[in-house]
Amino acid sequence: MKRASRWLMILILVLVAAPLSAMAQGPDSASPDAVTYTSGFQLQNLTGSLATVAIVFYNQDGSIANTVNDTIAGNTNKTYYPLSAVSSGFDGSVVVSSDQQLAAITNVLGNDGQRGASYGGFSDGATTVNLPLVMKAYFGIDTWFNVQNTGSASATVNIAYKPGTCTESVSVAPGAAKTLKQADNTCLPIGFVGAATITSAQPVAAAVMQVNAQSLLAYKGFTTASTNPVMPLVSSNYYKSGTGISIQNTGASATTVTISYKPSAGFPGAACTETKSIPAGQSANYSYPQLPAGCGTSGSGVTDTTNGGFVGSAAVTANSANMPLVAMVNSVTRDTANAAAYEAFDSNSATSKVAFPLIMDRNYNIFTGISVANVGASATNVTCTFTGTSYTASATNLQPGAALTDVQLNKIASGYVGAGTCTASGGDAKIAGIVTELTNSAASTTDALLAYDGFNY
Repeated sequence: MKRASRWLMILILVLVAAPLSAMAQGPDSASPDAVTYTSGFQLQNLTGSLATVAIVFYNQDGSIANTVNDTIAGNTNKTYYPLSAVSSGFDGSVVVSSDQQLAAITNVLGNDGQRGASYGGFSDGATTVNLPLVMKAYFGIDTWFNVQNTGSASATVNIAYKPGTCTESVSVAPGAAKTLKQADNTCLPIGFVGAATITSAQPVAAAVMQVNAQSLLAYKGFTTASTNPVMPLVSSNYYKSGTGISIQNTGASATTVTISYKPSAGFPGAACTETKSIPAGQSANYSYPQLPAGCGTSGSGVTDTTNGGFVGSAAVTANSANMPLVAMVNSVTRDTANAAAYEAFDSNSATSKVAFPLIMDRNYNIFTGISVANVGASATNVTCTFTGTSYTASATNLQPGAALTDVQLNKIASGYVGAGTCTASGGDAKIAGIVTELTNSAASTTDALLAYDGFNY
């Protein structure tokens, strides 16, 4: 993607009151589910200087719906919701340009807030993007994704699904995004679950939505890969939680992959491993519906006395053929609609600082929690600060593979909305983190759980 010498661009896929239907049926599928979406996004200024920002809204045909010019004070964040700059029914994408370094997330709400999902913005695109989990009527779940052209010329975008031989293509104008619904792909069989690879002569970015009868989950496609992805938050049977990890082998040869699980201090769980073989181009699912035997222990909050509970982090610790991998994590709360997804991290690109553009404490009953993992090779200290408050969270001598987990509920101030930054010091100081958002006391039929990745810088 081309950039002017002093401007940073962030790519965001958004929808405003745009109806899409998950129409396919399959094993244990719910009735057809029509969902109306609305979005908002947050921008965090990662510098101490005033940021001058230009926000361009693109329709799916490539035309510009509107342009907004704004400023964001140093080390603060700004929320754009509702999106008053575009009309109801807008279905498209956003390109944000700034003279300061920014981070961005998008929150997507379905059916007037009855479900929600979150994902991070992109600072760049790539000519190959991998999606480790796509589905068509798989136990009532369908996926769809938007692919955005981040280049300077129109692009023919090609998608290949694995396992199998199904392909499709779409033309996308610069800055614009197009929607591809797996439920409408007649080549894909009912019950399909697998991976997809997007290729284009122009760089592109993609965000995936997972939809069932009551839940909405989102993750962004991978423009890079790693031989040892890291997952900062994994849980099982802790207040009815469950986690599924999908790992895609983006290389040319099959490989055998081992995930090591490590509990967080003060939470239930025991160190354990899980190993599976993954064919080239395909994906494998780990940790769901249960972590391997021996991972769970008893303790406060454990809701399965047979399998035990676990809260901690996970990382790929063995990769027999040293193939490039990408991974995403789905988190659910059993017996409720709560569900969220996030992307695993490349430990080789981790840094000593992680930014979280949206942190909340009882903001319309919504609060956040963070999990920050030490992805380095030596122990480190981690301190997390939050804008507009003296509250901090910290961990001393955090061991490799371990995570600092902190929930902001009742710790900052009622109605708090801000941003967070976590900094590591000592050792090789490499961390990665995620945020979960949850509405306190929401009805069990409301999907009140969202998650997004922090931004290393």
